[in-house]
Amino acid sequence: MTSPKVSVLMSVLNGEAYLAEAIDSVLAQTFEDFEFLIVDNASTDGTAAIIAAYDDKRIVHLRNPDTLNLSQSLNKGLAAARGDYIARLDADDIAMPERLEKQARFLAAHPDVALVASAWTDFGDGVPLPGTPGPVPPPDHDALVSALARSSILAHSSIMFRRQAALDIGGYDEAYAYCMDYLLYFRLAETHGLAALPEPLVAVRVHAGQITQRPEWEARRHREAAAAFRDILARGGLASAVRAGLRRYLILTCLRMTLLSLRTASPGKAICWFGRALAVGPLLFICVVLSASCRRVQHA
Repeated sequence: MTSPKVSVLMSVLNGEAYLAEAIDSVLAQTFEDFEFLIVDNASTDGTAAIIAAYDDKRIVHLRNPDTLNLSQSLNKGLAAARGDYIARLDADDIAMPERLEKQARFLAAHPDVALVASAWTDFGDGVPLPGTPGPVPPPDHDALVSALARSSILAHSSIMFRRQAALDIGGYDEAYAYCMDYLLYFRLAETHGLAALPEPLVAVRVHAGQITQRPEWEARRHREAAAAFRDILARGGLASAVRAGLRRYLILTCLRMTLLSLRTASPGKAICWFGRALAVGPLLFICVVLSASCRRVQHA
């Protein structure tokens, strides 16, 4: 059997509300040389029935007997994938019709690039398609990696990457349930090029049921992000300017956890997180705090 050029990789947990729309957007692609791996993460709703209703040989339905974290579930799909390129899509998002065609063409023309993302739009929660444009990520490697060191500028659903390059670094880091995409970007950036297309090729749905809208998610995300930044910095392999940006981002993340701890009446945790921010570098800490204070004054 001839292997497809692209493997679309999706993990879904109780996603019946929006799953069919996401699947339809993949099956409507102008690029046809793909397989569609859907990893059902032990859903208990109608997810399995929705997948089974599609009579399309490109769909490969994998089911986890027990619920895994997202990194583990994606790695299960990555291990089963046969395509040269992996295109990620969350089960509530929408791929624009030419998404696979344009990203696969870019990777074929740029063998030094291991991952290409794209701009995206936000929709849902009262905002119809095509949605509201999100930030446009920088197109070239150096500017993109520098931007990633300052903020989370890529949508996970927008990326396509070389399967072998991801396997060479061990796939997604299963120690992380929320920031696995961020680590993937920087691990790949140590030895490969990253790029982004300015055109929005995916629409990211915003809705009350998604994990990012849950109150407890913010603290978990910041805790994981702080650990991820420390892991990335400990590895080395990145330009000094990028490392400086990550250190600033780490300080800001620790300060956010300080404020969250104070809001939840946890002064001991607040002191701990404040100390972690200061330990990144006292002079850099002062610069970050002053910069943040100036921005607040300017926007007051």
